[in-house]
Amino acid sequence: MRRLTLCVVFAAFTFSCSGQWYALQCVAWVNMLIDYSQMVPFPKAVEMTFSGEYPCPICKAIAEKKQAEKEKVLAIGKDKQKFVTAEAASTRPVFPSPAPDYAALRQYLAAWSEAPPIPPPRSA
Repeated sequence: MRRLTLCVVFAAFTFSCSGQWYALQCVAWVNMLIDYSQMVPFPKAVEMTFSGEYPCPICKAIAEKKQAEKEKVLAIGKDKQKFVTAEAASTRPVFPSPAPDYAALRQYLAAWSEAPPIPPPRSA
């Protein structure tokens, strides 16, 4: 059960950091290495794979999706900036006054913050 939980947490972290694109890119590179090494010697296939001059369809799709994500994040950031004014940013937030039922809790916590009686009481 613990191993499953760790795998789920790792997967959630990976997806939250856009790790799926890096995993897909690794799959694309492996496929490109296999395809290119069948046509040319292996060192040349490695050079062709990582040079960026011969992208495969998966690489092109990944690049498009990454760009779309960046544009979406930038668009969201622009929308947020429209609603924040300098006056609103400089004012302090107004918090509601504490409810009357918290008065007893405040008195109880204040009693705990007082120093203990001196000398300490002796046990019987």
